[in-house]
Amino acid sequence: MQYVEKPPHIDPVRMRHITDEDLLAATGTATVEELRRHLSTRTGPRPVFDVARWAAGMSGTETAARAVAAADELLGTEVDFLDKGRGRSRLYGFHYLRWMSPLVSAYALTGDPAYAKEWDRLFGQWYDSRDQVAGDWPGLDVVWYSLGVWARSSLVTQALAVFGEEPALSREGWLRMVKTVLGGARWAAEEHDEFRQGNWQFACASELLHVAAVFPEFGEASGWAEIAKARILDHLELDVRADGGHHERSPGYHSMCVEAVQRAAVIGEQYLGWDLAGHPRVRAMHDWYVALVTPAGWIPHLQDSGLFWPAAHLLRGHYLLGDPGYEALARRWLTPEQLRGELAWLPPRPDGAPVPAPAGEPDSSSRTLDTSRYAVFRTGWEADSLHTVVNYGPFVGHELEPHSHHAALDFVLSGWGVPLAWEAGGPPSYDDPGYYDWYQATRGHNTVLLPGEEFAADRDATCDTFAALPHVDVFAGHHHGYPRRHDRRIVFVRDSPSYWLVTDEIEDGPEAVWQVHGRSPWTERAGGHANVRGPGLYVLPADPEAVTGVLHGTGPSRIPDPSTRTAEYGEIHTLGLRQRAGTFTVGLFPYAENPPAVRLRGGEVSLDGVVDAFSGHQWTRCDTGGVLLAAACWGPSLVHDGIALVEARGLVAADVTYQGGFAAVVDTDRCTELRVHAPGVTRLALNGVRLRPGLTVTLPSSGRWHLEAAADE
Repeated sequence: MQYVEKPPHIDPVRMRHITDEDLLAATGTATVEELRRHLSTRTGPRPVFDVARWAAGMSGTETAARAVAAADELLGTEVDFLDKGRGRSRLYGFHYLRWMSPLVSAYALTGDPAYAKEWDRLFGQWYDSRDQVAGDWPGLDVVWYSLGVWARSSLVTQALAVFGEEPALSREGWLRMVKTVLGGARWAAEEHDEFRQGNWQFACASELLHVAAVFPEFGEASGWAEIAKARILDHLELDVRADGGHHERSPGYHSMCVEAVQRAAVIGEQYLGWDLAGHPRVRAMHDWYVALVTPAGWIPHLQDSGLFWPAAHLLRGHYLLGDPGYEALARRWLTPEQLRGELAWLPPRPDGAPVPAPAGEPDSSSRTLDTSRYAVFRTGWEADSLHTVVNYGPFVGHELEPHSHHAALDFVLSGWGVPLAWEAGGPPSYDDPGYYDWYQATRGHNTVLLPGEEFAADRDATCDTFAALPHVDVFAGHHHGYPRRHDRRIVFVRDSPSYWLVTDEIEDGPEAVWQVHGRSPWTERAGGHANVRGPGLYVLPADPEAVTGVLHGTGPSRIPDPSTRTAEYGEIHTLGLRQRAGTFTVGLFPYAENPPAVRLRGGEVSLDGVVDAFSGHQWTRCDTGGVLLAAACWGPSLVHDGIALVEARGLVAADVTYQGGFAAVVDTDRCTELRVHAPGVTRLALNGVRLRPGLTVTLPSSGRWHLEAAADE
């Protein structure tokens, strides 16, 4: 038998069936009644994200009313804890017992003993049946594994703090809860006595620290704390990428780890004198959210993730790290009641220091996450801003179920607060029949399909060029997921009128299907295809004659609703353009209501009174009279009308605004020689230093350089 974690080490006496005598010995207490009274009446320590504190802050709100209504639905519920009809994966999740949490919240809000009594009944049934439950994942116990121990412990710890000495919670029920926490901590300390990579393990180590801090009465607590601290530091070093992302590259599993870090950081600050928040990876994990989040407040459901709304985690990040930019974003996306609810979870800061006042929002520049391997284009934080994420990352394995999808150089686009080019995302359950042939499959993504070819896990995807300039953003990369190399370049024209131009090249020119998924069906329009309702995309191939067929399809996907911060499953609509050319270019033109009038032929785009021209490494924008307005390059030279405006011996990205003279930015990744040519220019300055026009100057290092050129009046 190959085990997913360690081989079973579930001690029947120390973990599974703890006696009253062992419990009392472990806490140095004479009687059960004395122990219950002590734990129920002490002033601290309290669980992190305390339900009682939250209830005190939220009483009388709509949020509180919904929590009570959810608990009422559980009253009298009949549950079969052994029912395998829940599905192979869902059976594990059911035994986390998180579905029982409304009973804890409702009791904290109302004090009604009916909720404690119902908890007592359901928890007792689970405790009595837990030894009989069997799962269908080979080598993985349903109850005794890191995710199950973590989830139940964090819930039961809250329940113990809230129910206290409530008579409706029986003596036996209370004992079973304490023994569940104690047995789980003992198991976790043995399971995690050495580092093992994974989001489960990260979360479980954090909860072990939580139990050690909240229950210092356990004689083993100090040893648990040392183990947990060591593992948390190990995970920050080896389980978190340098850019802050969890190594599995999934926003959902990253967020599980962020929550684990936040819990551990609050524990460290409140109870242990441990400055975990000062670890540089902790800030990087929060900055990862800022890099990926859309202006509407969600992070796309990349890999096996659900959509994640990071506003609450950013607010906690502000609490821990004092970064006002995090708070500014949280306040953009949370309602006053939601802000009140999130702040109600948090304990007062022990140092009494005031939390810094809100300041400006974080930098909205386009960027790459170099080790998570996502490229992000964005035009700002306003709700109608455009946003792009390009995936060029690796397939990441896992002992049980890899969460990486079979696609590379795929992208998602959004604007006006809604998805424009969307993807399948993560499944509702790993038992879903479409998990492998839709959610994980290449066809569920916005990329190129090669009919009859399987997409290899070892795809060796690479970013070859990334440039984030005032007028354009550029990503170029390639992968070997197919036997033939696939190169893709995406140019995002930032200046209005904005759009994306996607150029794909397949080695040896086989038949390929270029595909994109939209929120609504597609209709033919003037040589291209547009969504039947906006906001949407107008998809226009540069060479319509190369398109030999058009394919349509549908599939399920979560669709975000920023007003409710939810993402229910709906349907996305596939547009596939069958191509026979080895290289093909497609324009994606976003619109709020009606598709724009566009002409795209070869490398020239005409729309809204401007004419844009593209070559392999540059873009220029002119008015309809041919007057140059702006230009950009991502190569060694920027040429217009046969004149090289900017030349360099190293690779540069240059962006020019031209009005007689010009203002330009030049990005270089190395020391390089730069030469500027501008007809009629008599004054030239580089970073404010006056230069002779036509002079070749050495840029001494990588970085961004500012050029100004003008003619004397």
